[in-house]
Amino acid sequence: MHATTPATARGFPTGTGAAPRLGVITNPHSGRNRRQLAEVRRLLETSGCVRHIVTEDSAAIPGALAAFAEDGIGIVGINGGDGSVAHVLTALMHASPFAAPPLLCALPGGTTNVTVGDVGIRGGLCESILKLLGWMHRGDVRAVVAQRPVIGVSGASGAPLGCGLVFGAGAVVDGIEYWQEQVRARGMRSELSSGVAMIRTLWGMVHGHDGFGEALRIGIAPAGAARSDGEFMLLVISALERLFLGIHPFWGGGEGCLYFTAIERHAAHFARALPSLLRGRAAAFMSRDSGYHSARLDSVQLDFRSAFTLDGELHHPAPEDAPMRVGCAGTARFLRI
Repeated sequence: MHATTPATARGFPTGTGAAPRLGVITNPHSGRNRRQLAEVRRLLETSGCVRHIVTEDSAAIPGALAAFAEDGIGIVGINGGDGSVAHVLTALMHASPFAAPPLLCALPGGTTNVTVGDVGIRGGLCESILKLLGWMHRGDVRAVVAQRPVIGVSGASGAPLGCGLVFGAGAVVDGIEYWQEQVRARGMRSELSSGVAMIRTLWGMVHGHDGFGEALRIGIAPAGAARSDGEFMLLVISALERLFLGIHPFWGGGEGCLYFTAIERHAAHFARALPSLLRGRAAAFMSRDSGYHSARLDSVQLDFRSAFTLDGELHHPAPEDAPMRVGCAGTARFLRI
């Protein structure tokens, strides 16, 4: 379990009034923001203590963060999807403009909002903004600071490929591609649409349907351990305590800061294992010998040549990037209400 501490608005940089200064980055193209952007602007830009920057693409995020740092802002709100959080973390881990790491606040502006479910402000988008403003102005909202490790991915040369909170390969990528090509393309963009994609992916894995959980040859070498090679249908590494719909598919022990699970292509009794897998409780037959791998680790070297995902964003590494290192790039503090 990762640490949490009570949070008060005291001790953060203030503007001309008594409230601490907050900077919010909004992705206008993310799920909920497309429908509620006008109301989001009204709430944030009339509050008197928020600097609000709408970024048209991820390339604008480092500039927005630099503007916040120059203003002495100590709390950074991220109003977008999980990918928006990943882009902010990447900018902060690689070249932060802040003298001290800011407190981050994940708002549910996306579609799936996995990060918000673990370390953000839950509820409707405008409701969450009002909770945040209430905490800042009056301190009448209960809040905690939750610390999480940040996953960093680098290529064989050491060049950074990105940061985030959830790394996935195999069926995780299949599910995202299915959502993009089959679900979103039909106009379904709500949180329910992500559930539809997950159920379809799991169904395809159980029944061996083409395009779901097909064999991915991966060489896996945890730090300090020997490399093992095999055909895997699913690989997930997470810094979060809960994923989409509260699932937690991790049960292995160890002292590392990241959760790791990999399922081999011909894992024994996969359909029977699925309920235990999603709850993070290993059934008696779920062992390495039967194709189920789970552990806590600090870093791992992965040798495969296929797409991976960081917080729902698809990445297509070049062949020369393999093997990649996935490990802890640092830590981030999130305001959770």
